[in-house]
Amino acid sequence: MAVDSQLETQLRETQPEPGPSALGTERQAASRRRQAMFLSIVGAVGLLAAWTIASIATETEFQLLPPPWEVADRMWGFIVGDPERNVEGGTVFVNFWDTFRKTMYGFIGAVVVGIPIGILMGRYRYAKNYFFDFTYLAANVPLIVYSILAVVLFGLGDAGPAVVVGLLVLPDVALNVAAGVEGVDRRLLSMSRVYGQPSGPALRHIVWPTFLPFLFSASRASFAASWKLATLAETFGGTTGVGVQIRKAFQGFSVADMLAWMMFFVIFVVLVERVILIRLERYAFRYRLQRDEDVLRF
Repeated sequence: MAVDSQLETQLRETQPEPGPSALGTERQAASRRRQAMFLSIVGAVGLLAAWTIASIATETEFQLLPPPWEVADRMWGFIVGDPERNVEGGTVFVNFWDTFRKTMYGFIGAVVVGIPIGILMGRYRYAKNYFFDFTYLAANVPLIVYSILAVVLFGLGDAGPAVVVGLLVLPDVALNVAAGVEGVDRRLLSMSRVYGQPSGPALRHIVWPTFLPFLFSASRASFAASWKLATLAETFGGTTGVGVQIRKAFQGFSVADMLAWMMFFVIFVVLVERVILIRLERYAFRYRLQRDEDVLRF
């Protein structure tokens, strides 16, 4: 035990202390994160102030734009229940789960299919010629067309929104993965073969880091768009979900209810961005943090 303690002491003494440049970089990164968070809060407060002024300036016998506190009251009613408006407690969680479930069905299926297609397109010229026109055309079809086709082809239920989300996500994932694979440095691969390196380490250290940013950015953007498309499909022909609630609010001419569901979407997107996606991004690109390339994110 004494020998172990002596070794630990020697190791601590031999470890270099962080230099002033490293400490300065950490302080600068922390300062930038605090500044970014402060500006984000100021922007949110400014938006609420502009919303309040607009709601007061547009007051008529028909309230065109309800104030923020009225929308907040509707949101609270959707969470805990509102007997006066015949709203059950937990309504927001039930509907968001339905929309999330349909979205994830289509999103996961599109990612699973889109990654192999993208790899084939980026690796083989014949595969690119075969798949490119289909994926490019599918990526440029208007979203409302997908939503209407989902109602016509699949009717009411979960299949329509899920398939529509898949049709939206698959082209983006395939095209971005293909671009990432095409960007792999062939000279590094040739050098790894010359030195007799196995294909596994080459894929892990050369190919994967090259196209991972393309895959991450495509999945991130497609996930945000897939929520909107799933809600749009539910609005046209859904039986459950956030889109159905927005349709009911529209039919009842309740702007406060529509804004309440919109704010739930905003809160959900912010939570997913700050709690899940940024942490996943930091883990996936942790090698960049050593070069101070992520100091503006918080």
